[in-house]
Amino acid sequence: MKSIKNSTLIFSFFGLLLVAACGGGDHAHEDEHAEEEGHTENALSVELSERQMEAVGIEIGQFSYLPLKNTVKANGMLELPPQKKADISALVAGQVSDINVIEGDRVETGDILATIEDPAIIDMQQHFIEASEQREFLQQDYERKKRLFDEEVGSAREFQESASRYRSNEARISGLRSKLELLGLNPEQVLEGRISSQVPVHSPLNGFVRLVEVNTGSYITPGDHMFEVIDNSELHIDLMVYEKDLHRVKEGQLLYFRYANQPTSELYKGEIFAVGKAFEQNPKAVRVHAHLMEEQSNLLPGLYVEAMIVTDEETVLSLPEEAVVSDGGQSYIFMVEEEEGHIEMEEASHSDEEEHRGTHLRAVPVVTGTSEEGYVEIRLLEEVAEESQVVTKGAFFVLSEMRKGEGGHHH
Repeated sequence: MKSIKNSTLIFSFFGLLLVAACGGGDHAHEDEHAEEEGHTENALSVELSERQMEAVGIEIGQFSYLPLKNTVKANGMLELPPQKKADISALVAGQVSDINVIEGDRVETGDILATIEDPAIIDMQQHFIEASEQREFLQQDYERKKRLFDEEVGSAREFQESASRYRSNEARISGLRSKLELLGLNPEQVLEGRISSQVPVHSPLNGFVRLVEVNTGSYITPGDHMFEVIDNSELHIDLMVYEKDLHRVKEGQLLYFRYANQPTSELYKGEIFAVGKAFEQNPKAVRVHAHLMEEQSNLLPGLYVEAMIVTDEETVLSLPEEAVVSDGGQSYIFMVEEEEGHIEMEEASHSDEEEHRGTHLRAVPVVTGTSEEGYVEIRLLEEVAEESQVVTKGAFFVLSEMRKGEGGHHH
């Protein structure tokens, strides 16, 4: 039979045995000590019927060896990199004539979010047409006077004035073309006479409209904020790791996180990609950045999260958390024990056996360690058989019944 024990406690038990061996006394004292031990044993054990166990859902199982993770806890927030957030402002003064989106709409790069209307937009296109039509005349005049100047027939002043007019017009054409393109208007269509009184406001990102700050009919000036569009595809976690835990955290470590103050919310997975190099004084912590392992459409920037950074993993003796109770500052599990009268009970009638059969449970003190996903590490304070049967669910009810038994012994 294999057994499980905590070797670091052998010396403690050995010391207790030495004390017991050296302590002399008469038989009355020994009987009194034995009687006290008997009361202690009874106080830490209870017998439950099959009906009681079924009624409250008590389950019996065995120890498990599971890989549980040592973690560092940290709090933080979901954030986006700057290149995945777009604050969209007006490039030209005018009146908002159309709004094509509402907050929460999905948009693609280039989608028209709104249009702005103003007479100055028409004037800009007219100036572009006029400057373009003057180009041919100014270019011919410049080339003619250059030829005359080269032949030393024309005056240098006339040639310089012609060159200045031509180059100035070219610069004007180039500037107006760039402005039209910046406003989303096609210069070639403008030259064909297709003049528009409106300019579109485009989305620069694939993502979602997070904010709309204009109404139809609003008058805006250049620089006025109109929309915010975000792309959550590169959502990441910004965590604050305190000074005492910083030496345990490094790039590449996995972490698990959930919404702050919601212990029952879904658990998500991430990976650390950067540990900050600057120490913040308030609080005394360093920023740690982590990617999400999978894209999650229900996670949004700005949400506060609680995270557990996995620093290492160890296979340990474990039980479900429901198998462990605390009483008086001590943690306990409950082991199934065979009673001495069990053989006699088997010889009794079947109906009598059904009436009296029970499961004898003994409280065993333990120390708990790492916990994860409903399981907790168990460190035994005494040697037990590896195949021992233990309560894996419903330990709190067993503790309640044991306390009732304690009341009965002290009458």
